[in-house]
Amino acid sequence: MRIVVFAMAALSVMGCTTFKPVGPLVKEVPITQQGQPLPAAAYPTTAARPPAVKPTPPTLLVTPEEVDPSNARAIAAKLANELETDRKASVNAPVTVEVSRPQVK
Repeated sequence: MRIVVFAMAALSVMGCTTFKPVGPLVKEVPITQQGQPLPAAAYPTTAARPPAVKPTPPTLLVTPEEVDPSNARAIAAKLANELETDRKASVNAPVTVEVSRPQVK
């Protein structure tokens, strides 16, 4: 009896991958999990995307031409200030909401 129960359990576990549920309340697997390529309409065009926000360029308080032995301490202080300014997080760009609507033809 144990062998029959074990065999039925093993066969049901191995065979469950081929059964597909049927009915009005069955959830369909998303297309991304079906192993099929996405439809052509799912790829947005570059014209539909909002423009990218350019990052802030680094501050440039000290250039190599300014450094000489006579002003090394003042330049070191300027450089520390420049690095501290660049390290601070910049303000986040506004989030552009993308809304997809069916196109009426």
